[in-house]
Amino acid sequence: MEKIALKVEGMTCVNCAKAIEVSLQRLKGVKKVEVSFELGRVWVEFEGEFLSLEEIKKVIESLGYKVASHKKKRDYQREILIFSFVSSFIIMGLMFYHHPYSLWIQALLSLSVQIIGGSKFYKGAISGIKARIGNMDLLVALGTTAALIYSILSALKLLPGEPFFETNAFLISFVRLGKYIEERTKNRALNLLKELFALQTAKVRLLTPQGEKEVSINDVLPGDIIILKTGDLVPLDCEVLEGTLEVDESLVTGESIPVVKKPSDSLISGSLVVNGYCKAKIKALFEKSYVSMLIDLVGEALKQKPKIQRIADIVSHYFVQVIILLSVGVFFFWMYKTGDMALSFNFSLAVLVISCPCAFGLAVPLAISVGLVRAYRRGLLVKDPTSFEKAHLIKALILDKTGTLTVGKPKIVSYKEYEKGTLAIAYGLAKTSRHPYSQAIVEYAEKFNIKPVEFKDCREEPGKGVFCGEYFLGRSKEGEFIVLRRGEKILAEFLAEDEIRPEAKEIIDSLKSIGIEIVLATGDTYERAKKVADCLGITKIYAGVKPEDKLKIVEDLQQKGLKVAMVGDGINDAPALAKADLSFVMAEGVDLSKRVGEVVLLSGLKGIRVFFEIAQFLKKRIWQNLFWAFIYNLVGIPIAGGLLYSKGIVLKPEMAGLMMAFSSVSVVLNSIRK
Repeated sequence: MEKIALKVEGMTCVNCAKAIEVSLQRLKGVKKVEVSFELGRVWVEFEGEFLSLEEIKKVIESLGYKVASHKKKRDYQREILIFSFVSSFIIMGLMFYHHPYSLWIQALLSLSVQIIGGSKFYKGAISGIKARIGNMDLLVALGTTAALIYSILSALKLLPGEPFFETNAFLISFVRLGKYIEERTKNRALNLLKELFALQTAKVRLLTPQGEKEVSINDVLPGDIIILKTGDLVPLDCEVLEGTLEVDESLVTGESIPVVKKPSDSLISGSLVVNGYCKAKIKALFEKSYVSMLIDLVGEALKQKPKIQRIADIVSHYFVQVIILLSVGVFFFWMYKTGDMALSFNFSLAVLVISCPCAFGLAVPLAISVGLVRAYRRGLLVKDPTSFEKAHLIKALILDKTGTLTVGKPKIVSYKEYEKGTLAIAYGLAKTSRHPYSQAIVEYAEKFNIKPVEFKDCREEPGKGVFCGEYFLGRSKEGEFIVLRRGEKILAEFLAEDEIRPEAKEIIDSLKSIGIEIVLATGDTYERAKKVADCLGITKIYAGVKPEDKLKIVEDLQQKGLKVAMVGDGINDAPALAKADLSFVMAEGVDLSKRVGEVVLLSGLKGIRVFFEIAQFLKKRIWQNLFWAFIYNLVGIPIAGGLLYSKGIVLKPEMAGLMMAFSSVSVVLNSIRK
């Protein structure tokens, strides 16, 4: 089984993506197809013995889309747009300038705009027809072609009425203008994601004995030396050898304040070089780098569709068929009522071109994509965007204490020894463990410059402590102190305290203000847990719990009818995280491959509040977008069809086209505004 990811140009909405998906799924050997029009990406899983990559590309390009190569080709969209508008205004001017050939010059210019400016819509319409999917391009192609043919037949006196060559020309110009603005705006909004995915085919400056050489990111090996300069996106995990950089690590930490990197410092792929120059040594292949894992997770996130998006996709899919039938119905209705073919045709054409399936198609996925970008920029990696839908249902949040509500680095604040030399013994035992309390004892002992007693064959039992022969270092029976015992005799006692995160109180209060009950579940003693809970205003406490006990806590809360979210470390808490309705994991370093859960808190505890803020933002924007798309079509289509004709209000087809073009632009602008 082979898997490929292709960059495809020309997709503008979900119907474009659907056309590619349906067409590829018909091929023998294709097992799975996923398409993201937001990123212009197509993922295909197929059997190589039945199908080749070239055949897949051929199918995509036969639909009118372009599989991008590494070489950037010139885009003439702006020039075509200018040509269309200039021609349209000349046509309008010739309508008032009477000349024997003015009508035929109008016809020639109108035909030129139809061929040059309308080619994009014909390609999109043909691709939709091949995939049996209606789209905006089909409506524009039908409407403008009908307008042009009607005008030519009128000019030849084969049909009654006056020709209107400006209609199809302005229609194409207005719609292209709308799509041009929409695409540029959308690209700016999704620039971060596009930059990430562009790294897969990026070039790097490799330092060779012959000097700098530009090579593919996939041709670089660990140990190779690359050059990084201001404005570069760090392509691979590496280490600074020479020079100094200021880098923006917001993708990793959520903080955009530049960090200074000097020789021997690590550079994480995906960081942006704000200023400086350096030589850096590659530490890992692209497939094993942080940014590669991030791209995989982002790609998976974009493939997931929330329930509301699936509904919007269905509406968008059937919308075009309904509008075409409605347009035909409007034509015959007005022909029956007035007998005026020109009037009937104008109403029918206005209905055809005012209808905007793209507004429905863009409403949800673009808002979700913008939400994902905002999350990444603020230190959140959302692995499943359906989690945004769950956010407003959450009524309880389970938090750990150590490392979540507290800094996670306890310090020894008091020490009592009952036999001399016991600190060296405790030091030796603590060195065999990575537990935060053991590390606190190591740091404390190192202050006295003593030599630790060496131990072998030690074992550590979670929730208890370290056992080395007759010695034990761990919690006292009461749980208040860390004790060093030889057999049953206590040799020393340590009191450790962990500092509460400065932002914890504010974050807890903000979550409680939106109706979320905070639950503290910790393996620490009740006394210590109560002390932290009292400082933060938490009333529900579970102390002395083991990782497996947290699953029971989640189930108990769910049985009470509560939707439960949980924050864990992603490894020991896996069963409870899987059972929770919404799961957060605290990121340690950059090892995302071992993380489970729907949201990775790259920026720590504050990421939880950020997530609920973004979820609220998305909920509001999605409903605003859907409301606008629905109301626009609900009001616009009847007016275009002649509802207010008796009051002297008629919507000309070119104005209807302008309204259609900017309805989708309004959805884009609403999605990206702050």
